[in-house]
Amino acid sequence: MKIGFIGCGNMARPIILGLAKSVVDKPADILVTDLRKDSLEEFCREAGVCAATQNEIVSECDCIFLAVKPQNLPDLLGQIADDVNRRNVFILSIAAGKTTEYLSSFFASHIAVARIFPNLNAKVNAAVSAFCGNKNVTPEQMQFTRRCCESFGSAYEVSEDIIGIFGVLGGCAPAYTFYYIRALAKAAIAAGMDEKMAFDVAAKMTEGSAKLLSSSGESADSLIQKVCSPGGTTIEGIRSLEQNQVDQLLSQAFSASLNRDIELSK
Repeated sequence: MKIGFIGCGNMARPIILGLAKSVVDKPADILVTDLRKDSLEEFCREAGVCAATQNEIVSECDCIFLAVKPQNLPDLLGQIADDVNRRNVFILSIAAGKTTEYLSSFFASHIAVARIFPNLNAKVNAAVSAFCGNKNVTPEQMQFTRRCCESFGSAYEVSEDIIGIFGVLGGCAPAYTFYYIRALAKAAIAAGMDEKMAFDVAAKMTEGSAKLLSSSGESADSLIQKVCSPGGTTIEGIRSLEQNQVDQLLSQAFSASLNRDIELSK
């Protein structure tokens, strides 16, 4: 099987590397195109995949990843539709907000279309990705989509009506987490800690806390209580977070991202 990528940006590159290592028979079975030709050639050499033209991808590949910005999709879909229909190519999109119904509207009624919503943590093989497909996607194609997702992290097959919610929690929230880490590190720096140590400790603390929550079987509330000794230092920090309604601020951030996803789907 040959896999094509139209677009080779920050999100596509770790996906390509994951597929090259564990999905295709050989990395050269992956063809990639992008408007930035210089950086494309360099990346393809390093990854062992093939730089190609868009025409080569639509004429040779059995599966095509759409990895361009959502606003660029209409032009692209119009350009590739005839070849996709003629060759019955399996379409996989990582574009935020664009539903399988929207994508399918550009193709013949028999074309299988699936969506993947990954996150930037694919760069360290730790993405949390959702995937779903239209009615034409076969069980084998769904399994292939899962394998693709698992090549750069963990995967959840979901119904499309919640993929936007999943996308905010799994795809947008890493940025919220980096924001949180940065804020904690800056507070430690202001209190007198070395900058490198502050960011290192904040990042490792976040990683360890996430591992504990996911592996212990305990609830977040239970673990909060275990850290908060009565009259201790932690409980004072938690009280400050509650008084400043940080949970509501995060809820508002989540809603803002979700509303934007809904806007993109129109």
